[in-house]
Amino acid sequence: MDPAVQIPVCHQCGVDDFLIFESFTPAAGDTPAMANYTCSVCESFAGHFVPAGWLPPGQGK
Repeated sequence: MDPAVQIPVCHQCGVDDFLIFESFTPAAGDTPAMANYTCSVCESFAGHFVPAGWLPPGQGK
């Protein structure tokens, strides 16, 4: 997997339990999906491409 494509996780806390998703842009053509999120514990922010088929919690099947 491309290192720029990763499952969202707080890089400070090491878990995804406390993420608040600020925005999610679905994949389009050759461009992978993108997620931007903040950790509610340490307040760090991150944004990056996510793997194909990944959806934010609550937007799944």
